[in-house]
Amino acid sequence: MAQPTPQQPSSTTAQLQQLLSPPDSSISQAHAVQVVAAALPSPLIASRLSSILQPLLQAEQAKADQLSAELAKSTEETTALLDSTKQQLAALLTRTAELRSNHESMEDALIDHTEILVSSASQREQGEGATGEGQGATLRERLETFSQRRKELEIAKQWFAVLAKAEELGIVSLRALEAGELSRALQGYVDLVDYIKEIHAKAPALALTSHLVAMASSVWRGLVKLLSARLLKKLEAIGWPAPLKERLDDFDSKANEFKDAFADLLELEKMQLSHPLPTAHNLAEVKDSDTPAPAKPLLAFQPLVTPLLLRFRWQFDGERNTNRIDKPEYPLSHVLNLLTAHDRFLSEDVQTLLNENGFSDVNAINDFTTLLLPPLASRIKHHMPQLLEMPPILAHTIFQVLEFDEVLRGREYRPRGLKSEWKGLSEIILGKKEWYSKWLEGEREFFDKRYYTAISEADAWQIIPEEDYDAGDGRSGTRPTNSALRVAELAQLLSDRYRPLPTLHALPFLLRLHLPLLVTYSQRIASSLDAFESLSFGMLPGALGTTTAATAGVGGIVRLVRAGVSARWMSEKCAEWGEDAFFLSLYDYLTSNTTPEELVPLAQALLPETEGTLFDRELKEYERLADRAEELIVRHCVREVLGDLKTYLGRRWDPPTPEGGEDLDRSLTTELIAPLSLFSSLLKTLVASYPHSVATTLYRRIAVSLSTSLYDRLLVNRTWSESGAHQLNYDIQQGFLQAGREAGIRRGVSRGWDKLMGGAKIMALPATSGSGGFGEDGSSAMGADGEAKLTFSRVMQLAFDDSVPEGEGTQFNVAMEQLGVGEVLGKVEVQQVMRRRPECWR
Repeated sequence: MAQPTPQQPSSTTAQLQQLLSPPDSSISQAHAVQVVAAALPSPLIASRLSSILQPLLQAEQAKADQLSAELAKSTEETTALLDSTKQQLAALLTRTAELRSNHESMEDALIDHTEILVSSASQREQGEGATGEGQGATLRERLETFSQRRKELEIAKQWFAVLAKAEELGIVSLRALEAGELSRALQGYVDLVDYIKEIHAKAPALALTSHLVAMASSVWRGLVKLLSARLLKKLEAIGWPAPLKERLDDFDSKANEFKDAFADLLELEKMQLSHPLPTAHNLAEVKDSDTPAPAKPLLAFQPLVTPLLLRFRWQFDGERNTNRIDKPEYPLSHVLNLLTAHDRFLSEDVQTLLNENGFSDVNAINDFTTLLLPPLASRIKHHMPQLLEMPPILAHTIFQVLEFDEVLRGREYRPRGLKSEWKGLSEIILGKKEWYSKWLEGEREFFDKRYYTAISEADAWQIIPEEDYDAGDGRSGTRPTNSALRVAELAQLLSDRYRPLPTLHALPFLLRLHLPLLVTYSQRIASSLDAFESLSFGMLPGALGTTTAATAGVGGIVRLVRAGVSARWMSEKCAEWGEDAFFLSLYDYLTSNTTPEELVPLAQALLPETEGTLFDRELKEYERLADRAEELIVRHCVREVLGDLKTYLGRRWDPPTPEGGEDLDRSLTTELIAPLSLFSSLLKTLVASYPHSVATTLYRRIAVSLSTSLYDRLLVNRTWSESGAHQLNYDIQQGFLQAGREAGIRRGVSRGWDKLMGGAKIMALPATSGSGGFGEDGSSAMGADGEAKLTFSRVMQLAFDDSVPEGEGTQFNVAMEQLGVGEVLGKVEVQQVMRRRPECWR
């Protein structure tokens, strides 16, 4: 049956209400009107109304009666239907309420069942997780949990079965060894290892394998402990740990028992090498039986060092006076003494046992040494916190450890299996950045203090006396000042400190201590020269132009000489250090390897200024300072002498020539005595301070400057007479040149004075042949050697004659050679000189 539309209930209700409502009189009247209107004829005739209406009324009355009967019947039926409908509706309401109640119950039950079926994980996500075990879990989940637990129990059962068997194999091995059955004990251990490998191959569970390996390791330690105790007992029987000076007797039962016990441990070692356990780094892949031996000492050596280590701890870890932090050499020398004392036993008896038992590639002394080093390493680490607060003792400890490492390297020690070079015990300290930096800073403070003491001593800038210093040690024979010598000694001491270090650890000393030390000293010399130059030659507004006592005269040149010889000597030392094999190797390392990051700026600042050695930069700087000091020396000497020559330069030089000729009994000009005294003192200071070659060079540079100044300010700037020129010649020869001789200039005293001497000779030419033995015409007079002497007029003729050229072989050149002037003066200069004589009319 079709479902009723949503509008049907409301339409039916409306119809019922309409049917049950009382009749409407207006409708009845309207209907009656329609019936009457339809029955009446048109036109309406009154006489016929009665006959028409009466039947109509009767018919309608009958119809009304019928309708009334039908209405009564319908009303009765309707009432019955309504009553029945009400009863049915009441029943439906009751049923509906029951259904609603049942529906709510079913909905609640459905919710309950749904909650039972919902996953506990979903409940936890919704914040409705269970608080007790199993609460909130579905039946399926509980079944899965029980199934998982069952599997875990089965796995645990299998684990315990495996562990029980492994423990049984281990116990068999240990009991067999206790019973003296070594082969059976070893076989039991091999069975245990093979069983572990088998289990690991079938079920490679990391936890199970690790536990089995731990069990096997425990068994292994038990085997080692038993065999080691047996070997130690046999060692004591032959007199160990006392040095065994004689070879073991093959017929001595105690010696044979020792050999057997030693061989048993070697056999255990071989068994381990051929049947290795899975380890942390190879659990996924068991090693093959041909795995190389680990880089650690053989088991058989541990019993040998056990009593020695006990003695070491008793002597250096207790309250004895040998346990001193300031004496690191005590334990180090103790270990070296042990190696020396047992060298024969190890290299002969023990090495023979190794060779006979398949360990010929093992060096007995090296393995023995390796076992003696851990106590030393532990001692160093233990004392480091204290040593960091005691820089001198820290430095002493490091050097003692470095020396110890060198001794071991000299014994060709290298831990077995180590392919690279052994870094030594010193790497414990040097390899830790904090400790190394602390040591480096302590060394810096130490050398800084020594440096400032060296340059602050009262005699710091005194040049070492010749009798106290072998000048032949230097390249040029330069004698240093005390400060230069002490700074060089500090630099040498510093290099000796880091020379034993590995190259990587030596570089910070070089770049942060050694080179900065040399730079600081060069800056000290430079500041001294700057101060001198500023005080002596500085052109400052308002300055009086006078020098102080510290920069005047001999005192000034002493300051310059001390700075100059210090710089020159240090440059020679830098050149010497640069050729040292150690520093050459450091240079090669810097230029061919990656420099540590923290040293890159220092290396980048150094390398561009080097040309093959590490000290090229400092060498150039010291040479520059030495050259600068020598230049200042020349300037200072010239200035000081010229300052004293003011009176000498201002005197008259044109006195008339005596009628009887020149007075041969001459003496130095009075105004020249004081300047010559100063000049001589300055030269003596140079000769006493510099090597003769350097002093001679400086003398000639001074002579050139003085000669040029006197030539310009005196010879060509004054009016001269022949007599005055002769006096100048005498002053040069017996004054300036003699001062050089007396000061100690050995050869070439006149070199540098050539220009002044040449001009003076020309100025002193006799005017005519009649004066001074010259012919009246100036060309025919003969000298004592038969050679015609030149006169002023003859030379003037050659000098001012444009037709007489200059050059080799010309008359002018021959005349200059004859006068001893050579090519020092050209025609222009000769003309300039000759014009200062009144006789020159050109």
